[in-house]
Amino acid sequence: MYAEHRSRYTTAVEQLANEKAAVRLGGIYTLVGLVDEWLADDSLAEDKQQEEGQVIINNLCSYIRSPFPLAAKFEEYEARKELEKLQKSESEKLSEEESSLLQVLLKRFEDSDEYEKPKDITTDYVKFYEEQDVRRAIFEEMSKRSSTVSVDENKKVTVKSGAWSGFKFDFSRAPIFYPLNNLTIEQGQFSSA
Repeated sequence: MYAEHRSRYTTAVEQLANEKAAVRLGGIYTLVGLVDEWLADDSLAEDKQQEEGQVIINNLCSYIRSPFPLAAKFEEYEARKELEKLQKSESEKLSEEESSLLQVLLKRFEDSDEYEKPKDITTDYVKFYEEQDVRRAIFEEMSKRSSTVSVDENKKVTVKSGAWSGFKFDFSRAPIFYPLNNLTIEQGQFSSA
């Protein structure tokens, strides 16, 4: 059984490096399933279950921390589009917030005359959104297995420990370029993310 787990683990980790988002997602769901299987394996001591699960969690967190250069390129493209839009507006018609944003963007790009617009932004958008979906799927699976909090009619708060509540999640220095709202991540380290 353990040899089969290791074989599936190795294949799933390799899938994370695949260029196709669907294959990467398959690798993620396999890894998540393996964590759940390790935790359910009653033939192992609890600390061994946690240890095996943490190894896989570390790989998922490592994927989240990995660079994605297209995110910075995409963010710059969007910021420059916003700058162009604001520059075309009449300054007296800009709100205080828009005026402030215009000043920030002008300052940001004052020394960058060599900007070249992406030639095929549609392809970049597709890759960008696919990667957002892949990375967000990891967070969603983690959140599903984290503690849940409920409040009864007497305003009594109850915390129910989740299957993955004992794991540590290191997202330090991760490029986060997607929303994480409505998710619960326990023991998450997000420093410099």
